[in-house]
This record gives sequence, structure tokens and C-alpha cells, in this order.
Amino acid sequence: MTSSIHSPTQERIRLYLGTGCGKTTATFGLLLRAISCGKTVTLVFFDKLEANSSEGKGLRLLSQANDPAFGKLQVYYTGVNRIGTGPLGSFRFYGSPNGILPEDTSAAMQGLAYVKEALHCKHDIVICDELLDIGRVGIISWDEIRPVLQLRSDPTVLVLTGRRAPDWLMDMATTISSTVQLRHHGRAIQGMDC
Repeated sequence: MTSSIHSPTQERIRLYLGTGCGKTTATFGLLLRAISCGKTVTLVFFDKLEANSSEGKGLRLLSQANDPAFGKLQVYYTGVNRIGTGPLGSFRFYGSPNGILPEDTSAAMQGLAYVKEALHCKHDIVICDELLDIGRVGIISWDEIRPVLQLRSDPTVLVLTGRRAPDWLMDMATTISSTVQLRHHGRAIQGMDC
């Protein structure tokens, strides 16, 4: 009898969790590998805008590539823009100083609609960057998120990032990786952290 640990499983849901740096960066490596192999990837940011994220230009160029051997990348910037415009690249975690605003919720719901469409189209990989934290802090509820995630079917791999995931999602995941922050230099550096 073979142990289930060594049995191959169809990859379905991959979670990048933790308090350390590198969750979003890991998704960039994954999407680069995937589109280099001809796969279709959808990336939905729930926490930033193209204008103030260092990777914006690079992702735009990759999404415009026309090489027939190359895959297809679709990128959407929705949800809460957490990255500040000042020189320190500060974050405004999950809402304004006045709390979660209606526009935060409506933008996050738009992001969820992009995820739903990509799952419906059976894109090879659908990445939901920071959706787990959007659900965790209540910008949109797990009752709204869960039915969309349950639309995933083979061959699509759903990739989600955030600090933590609810137990029901941990149970569904086929791969879970975690980052742990042992030390941090104190601010987000453009071109490295944001």
C-alpha cells in the first residue's frame, strides 16, 4: 500500500500564506513559468494599482506578447489600493483611516467577478493576489468568496495569497506554502517589495 503523501495528485488549489515577504513574488515566478510553457494565466490583484507597483510595466509587456509559442497573460488591478504614494512606500492596510469604504467593497467585488470569469473560461492558472486578506478583514465576506472559488474545475489551478486561510480552504488546498518573517528592514523598497 502506497502512502498518500507520495501519491500524485492533480494540482487544484495552491495557497501562499504567511507574514513574511515573498507570497506575491512566488506567484510571479509561477506565472512566468506557465506563460513560457504556453499556458493561459489570469492574475487579479486585490490590493494595488498598476501605476504604483513596480511590476506593472513588466506584467503589461508580458500580457502584450504575441509570440505563438508563448502563453496568454491577463492582469487586473482591483480592490483596495494599499500602497501609499510617498517615498517610504507605506501600506494602508485594508481600508482608509475611516474603515472599509463602499468603494473598497465594490472594487473587491469587481475583482471577484474577474476571477469568476477566468474560472468559467477554464484558464490554466488563476491567481488571486491578497484575496485571502480581503476576506479575512471583511472587505467582502467568505460567503461571497467561497462560491466563486468552488467554481474551479480541472484543469484550472487556483492560486491564492494572504496571511491566513480559513480551515475549509486549507482542507481543499493541494499545495500550501508559508513564508515567515524573521527580520524586516522596516519599509517597502520599490523594485523589491512593491
